[in-house]
Amino acid sequence: MAIDPSSSEESAIDRWDRLHEILASQERRMIIYSLMDVPKERRIPLPDAAMTPESSWDQQRTSTRLRHHHLPKLVDAGYIRWESDPFCVQRGPRFAEVETMFDLIHDSISQFPKSLITGCEIYEKLYHDDR
Repeated sequence: MAIDPSSSEESAIDRWDRLHEILASQERRMIIYSLMDVPKERRIPLPDAAMTPESSWDQQRTSTRLRHHHLPKLVDAGYIRWESDPFCVQRGPRFAEVETMFDLIHDSISQFPKSLITGCEIYEKLYHDDR
């Protein structure tokens, strides 16, 4: 389903609720971060883009979780598009919504309490890079 980023089907409150739901999963955050590091049109391979140190390295199990749980949420929000053959992901029409949030986190990471940094590889790296 193609999503028009300018459509007003959902209220801003609904969009914020969806953004917070997306951010609740480390696999989904990793996919977003992975997409931020490549040109807009580029596709990146899955499940590699979603892997975290805490992830199971069982590719079949991870791929199944992505297909049935994480990717549909990201697609419904308009943040990504994905294909099954080859198994890959790219930015969706509303990617700017989530990218803006991640940019704000990146720009202010040094102001975050350590309790929100320690133990989260993504934020630990940003925190140390910022210093």
